[in-house]
Amino acid sequence: MATNLNHATIKLSPGTVTHIWKPPNSPCRAVIVLQHGYAEYAERYTTSHHNIIVHLVEAGYIVYAMDFWGHGQSPGTRGIVHVGTAVRDHQELRKVAREQNPGLPIILYGHSLGGLTTAGSTVADQSDIKGVIMTGPALAEPLPLGGRRLLGLATALMPKVSIPKKADVEGLTRDQREIEKYWEDPLFHKEPISLLLGATALDVAQTVWAGFEAWKVPTLLLHGDADTYCDWKASKKFMEGITSTDKTFGIYEEGRHELLHDLEGDAVLQRMMDWIASHI
Repeated sequence: MATNLNHATIKLSPGTVTHIWKPPNSPCRAVIVLQHGYAEYAERYTTSHHNIIVHLVEAGYIVYAMDFWGHGQSPGTRGIVHVGTAVRDHQELRKVAREQNPGLPIILYGHSLGGLTTAGSTVADQSDIKGVIMTGPALAEPLPLGGRRLLGLATALMPKVSIPKKADVEGLTRDQREIEKYWEDPLFHKEPISLLLGATALDVAQTVWAGFEAWKVPTLLLHGDADTYCDWKASKKFMEGITSTDKTFGIYEEGRHELLHDLEGDAVLQRMMDWIASHI
């Protein structure tokens, strides 16, 4: 982990841990609220995902990043998170960041499940957001009613049971160094998602799809077309449907799920940094 960053933690009201990284010398230019994906944790973005937190801090941005419940330094059974609760935590985090940094523009960034959480938070409240970035978001379209009822019943009976699915580590990135880091990282949860997470993720996704036509916030969404975790076609449909007049959808041929440290990571990072700079 990076040790030369100005790093602190706070707790949100439920006990969820939030990390804060501040520029050491220069005044802050903007606030970035970063939300990690399933099984990982906020501090991973200092050493993987192209070390994006390091780049953000060096550019003069203060970064707030919450560890999902059951992830990183937050309490709870490892890997078990109620996504609806995570959306409410995210909204509280946005409020804290705004109150601690009055007047600074706020950009939201979410990856994978963090992208869904960010989208749910945005649909609930678009105020005071200068822009939203998502990479490989989990924007699954709603299940048929019968399937959703069956999943709900199974979740009520066995919320912590994992949904059977073989791990597709090669689907994360084509960078073998990052795959080795994944296996060596004890904080990276390596089990499939739970029924609770799956069911509540679908509930949040349904809310997002029900409200996405009212989405007016400037948005950058990047997705790889070889992502085996989250459907890039759902991302494309989402971006075509939102009513923002400032929206950019980037698709990367053969790109895997974690674009920032896939083979086109340099270009993805630069695109994100340029977009942030142009929206603050």
